[in-house]
Amino acid sequence: MMLLGLHLLYTNDSTPCGADVDQSNASVDIIAVHGLGENSTEAWTHNETGTLWLRDLLPQSVHSARVLTFDYESSPTSFTGSGFMDQIQSHATTLVADLEAERSLENASRRPIIFVCHGLGGIIVKSALVHSASQTSQFTSHLNAIYVSTFAILFFGTPNDHIDIGKWLTSGSSTPTAHQRKRNTSIPEFGTELGTIVHTLEVITNQFAPLMKKVHMYLFWEGVRTQLAHGAHFMVDPLSAAPHIYDTERCGILDSNHTEMTKFHQSDSAYRTVISAIVKYCHSAPATVTYRWKQAMETLTRMRRTEASEMTGLLVEIPDKIPFFTESKNNPVNVSLQNEHFNPPCTVSMDFIGQGAAMEILQKAFDPEEHSLPTKQQKRFVIYGIGGSGKTQISAKYAQTNRQRYWAIFTIDATSPQTAKQSFCKIGRMGGLEATEESGKHFLSQTQKPWLLIIDNADKPDMKFESLIIPGEGGHILVTTRNPSLRRQGNVGSIEVKGLREKEALQLLMKVADIPPPWDLSTETAGNEITKTLGYLALALVQAGNSIYNKICNLKEYLGFYRHFLENRQRKSGPIADDSVERDTENDDIYSAFDFSFQNIASSNTTTSQDAVEILNIVSFYHFDHIRIDIFERGMTLERNYRNHRNHLQQSSIASLRAKCWDALHSRLRPPRALPRVLKQIPDDMHPLCIREALRELYTSSLITYGTDERSFSLHPLVHAWARDRIPSKERKLWAMISFHTLMASVPLPPMETGEPDSSFRKDLIPHLNGCLEACPTEFKEFHSLKIGKHRRFMLLFQPTLVFSFREMIQNAAKCGVLYAETGDFSKSAYYLFLAKESLVKLLGPNDAKTTATMLGLAGVLWGLGRLREAIALQEQVVQSRKEVLGPNHRETLLAMDSLGQSFWLNGQYCEALQLQQHTAENMRTYLGEEDDDTLKALDHLGVTLGSWHRYTESRDIHQKVLAIRIRALGNSNLVVLETKNNLAMALLDLKEFAQAKYLMEEVYNGRKAQMGKEHPYTLWALCYLAKIYTEEGNPQTAEHILIDGIAAGKRSLSEDHLGVLMGCGELARSFSRQGRLDEAVALTLQTVDKVKHSRGSDHPDFATGMWSLGQLWEKKNEQAKAIDAYRVALEATEKRLTAEHPLYKAISDRIISLTEGSHCNDCKEADVASIPVTSGIEGLQVKFLKSTQTW
Repeated sequence: MMLLGLHLLYTNDSTPCGADVDQSNASVDIIAVHGLGENSTEAWTHNETGTLWLRDLLPQSVHSARVLTFDYESSPTSFTGSGFMDQIQSHATTLVADLEAERSLENASRRPIIFVCHGLGGIIVKSALVHSASQTSQFTSHLNAIYVSTFAILFFGTPNDHIDIGKWLTSGSSTPTAHQRKRNTSIPEFGTELGTIVHTLEVITNQFAPLMKKVHMYLFWEGVRTQLAHGAHFMVDPLSAAPHIYDTERCGILDSNHTEMTKFHQSDSAYRTVISAIVKYCHSAPATVTYRWKQAMETLTRMRRTEASEMTGLLVEIPDKIPFFTESKNNPVNVSLQNEHFNPPCTVSMDFIGQGAAMEILQKAFDPEEHSLPTKQQKRFVIYGIGGSGKTQISAKYAQTNRQRYWAIFTIDATSPQTAKQSFCKIGRMGGLEATEESGKHFLSQTQKPWLLIIDNADKPDMKFESLIIPGEGGHILVTTRNPSLRRQGNVGSIEVKGLREKEALQLLMKVADIPPPWDLSTETAGNEITKTLGYLALALVQAGNSIYNKICNLKEYLGFYRHFLENRQRKSGPIADDSVERDTENDDIYSAFDFSFQNIASSNTTTSQDAVEILNIVSFYHFDHIRIDIFERGMTLERNYRNHRNHLQQSSIASLRAKCWDALHSRLRPPRALPRVLKQIPDDMHPLCIREALRELYTSSLITYGTDERSFSLHPLVHAWARDRIPSKERKLWAMISFHTLMASVPLPPMETGEPDSSFRKDLIPHLNGCLEACPTEFKEFHSLKIGKHRRFMLLFQPTLVFSFREMIQNAAKCGVLYAETGDFSKSAYYLFLAKESLVKLLGPNDAKTTATMLGLAGVLWGLGRLREAIALQEQVVQSRKEVLGPNHRETLLAMDSLGQSFWLNGQYCEALQLQQHTAENMRTYLGEEDDDTLKALDHLGVTLGSWHRYTESRDIHQKVLAIRIRALGNSNLVVLETKNNLAMALLDLKEFAQAKYLMEEVYNGRKAQMGKEHPYTLWALCYLAKIYTEEGNPQTAEHILIDGIAAGKRSLSEDHLGVLMGCGELARSFSRQGRLDEAVALTLQTVDKVKHSRGSDHPDFATGMWSLGQLWEKKNEQAKAIDAYRVALEATEKRLTAEHPLYKAISDRIISLTEGSHCNDCKEADVASIPVTSGIEGLQVKFLKSTQTW
């Protein structure tokens, strides 16, 4: 008979059992816990080969580990009835006690633990960790060591969600173990007690849920059904063994059933997956567990100091799965740290010299042993000084030198609030979140690895520095600024950078000029005179050195030329008191160095040099950083394609005479466009290489620097300011216009290309577009004065130049609108699309195809701004126009009708939506075909609307038909297919088909998460629906768990008042109600309904539904008067927009009648609906749980 308890299966004699995790030869304890009807030998032994892989195979890959097994009485009869929970807790408590005693005797209490569990063994381990985590009193805190030390768990076929407990517990009957045969164990019969057992499993799963983020988990499911007397079945359903909602590793043991899934031999492919995970965990565990113990001991010490009673019942706070950044210089966490994100403000110049003192101060400031704060807090250091002194280079040098100290190094371009916001958006996107400012900050605030944030060019006095700071205690922040008042933000120090030391400045000048030592006295004297004149500023010295290196002058001649340019600049400035000029003259010394370098390019009089001058003029109106070279290359390609199209039209024999005449007239009358030479004159043999050649001229003069991928370039902020300053004031408006048109030339007219490269390109244009529009705000002013009247057809004859000018301005306005819409700036997008729409109506008329297309684009943006009625009005105009011009059954007309019908539905106009969508879908079937993509889309929309009318069976049938066709055409994971699955899942939920609804919605959630990101609004929408299913099937705790994190993510990605966030709050309130937490449910519902009322209106169905739910909550609380009041508000709202024909109206009416008939509450009957304060009670019931503490 197998002895119960812990058994040592393997230990490496060369590794002392007492070695602790902070030693170089630290080991790991691997604990195996078998499942139901098994013992600790047979559970892990391959039937054919007799291989006990925990003993025979695992040590070959993991040399420094002990392997132990835990044996318990596992016969099915031991786990029947009401004693199920007692048995689990008994085994769990024993496991914790035995394991703690074993490790304590071996002086290994802090050794990392990895559990390997099969079936019921996983339930026992979960319960054991819950028990250990709660042992924090002074008498039992030693038992807490198991929880603190547990690093990972491998679950084989352990139920996490639902289970057919009868099949699972009777599985032992098919293949009884020798232990069972010897004990002659009978197979139990299960009946009414199954509910108790299932409830127990749910309780344990819910208790373990808060600990999940502390432990790495690998979930394995069985791939083969087990043959039982009544057929073949999965003992544990794959969706229960590895729920999609768990954000962890998972894998199927595809060739094994539940009993055989833990039995491996040497060449077993599944074993390679298992052992790979164990090896990875063994490698990572020691460093993490070391830090966990440090944190746990600090927490326990604080608890001892403040303990008000002998038993606190509190959990010890330990870090999550990944170790937090520690302040210990020798901490082993940093030994294995790898830098994953490296985005410094710039590359370190090859000519970087000096600044040794500044680097030493900065290094000590961020060194934990050299500079500690009185309390644990974020460390910030400020580098301030005049422009060109090398602040950004110092920060880049520090980042490069200390790259391996940090898991991530990011840069915030603090030139303006817009550039700072875009920098945070990029960080959010890198973190797998939505590209929003809040997501970027959240990602850094929640990560538990060391990071450095460089806030570069925080120069503007009106910049709100607090908006750039990451909340929390972690990380290092390094600030560069010209604003000395920011030095107070450096809690670990600051330094003023004035320039290089005399010797360092001379070395830099000679290095760039390529004058190697030794230097004679006259050479050194000439060099020192130059460095002194230029104020020892690195940027100016590089310019001087380049002029000498390029043979424009020699070292001794340089100051003569330099003083010539300085005098010219001072003479041009003159005695003007204007502040802007005064600020420019402050930089005359360094600007003169730039003038000297630039003069060599300007005087060359070659095509390449002239292109370089024009490009410099253009980019001086862009943002100075990350100017993509393909702005010019794409513009060249599009302009060439446009010209080739016109040539082809003239030569074509197919083109009509009218088309040819129009093109000839177009070519003759069109005014010259404001573009640089490389885009205006494009011969057939011109190659984009000419752009690179022009940029090389600027690069060799140190006026630009290339990005790491050499696909973009940047200008130093001072070079950027000088480049615009050198343009005569009378010409700046023209060059600002050329810069804007160059940018627009790189963007095709809508519809634009799709795909990540094109989308990324357009997003990168936004900082430069903002710069152009700020410099040239008059570009679109003439729109407002455009008066055409009835004679627009004759304008081309009488005012051709004006027509072509406005045509280009309209195109550019449309492009700006689309660019801003793509980045989520709907306010700016609406402004430019409105200008384009209004002008097209005047120029082409309201029925023109371009006009209606712009109207639809503007309607979409207005939806994003919440201006629903305006959007619907535009869509109604488009439908009417297309009916008149194209006919009622044309595809474009039907598409506009379908879009309008969906808008009606979103706005709660269910009657209008149903009527229009039924007509549209029927016509699409007739004229476009049953399986046309647009027909399927319209049918999908109709199915959703039918569901809103409670016609659930019709809704399900339509979605099933659409889904079958779409899967056949597009596959199973296409985003369009996922949308239909989403709609079908909701219809199935309404029909109470919970299992199938959950299966589909989990597919939708995981598909969107993989393709769109885990915090994309559509992914969060699916998560909310999934939570709704969990609540309806009787698992509100799980719903609550995922909704709290989902709502926090929604607030980051969207806003607190966004419909999706409000819908999530409504579902959270429902989960509270199902758990009996009625006060919390009422408080949250009141808050949510109030926000819906203000954002959607008091007649919107969402408001009516919210008040209906509120009334039901008041009923549960036995507050009948409040329930009736809420129902009456809901009834009035329903009647306004849904009408009395909607099923909800009847449901509410019946409920009011039921409550008021025979009621003694006359006041209830006479309640004044209009006076009901919807937000009453909110102040007294503040909800404090909607704060996510992790990125899920």
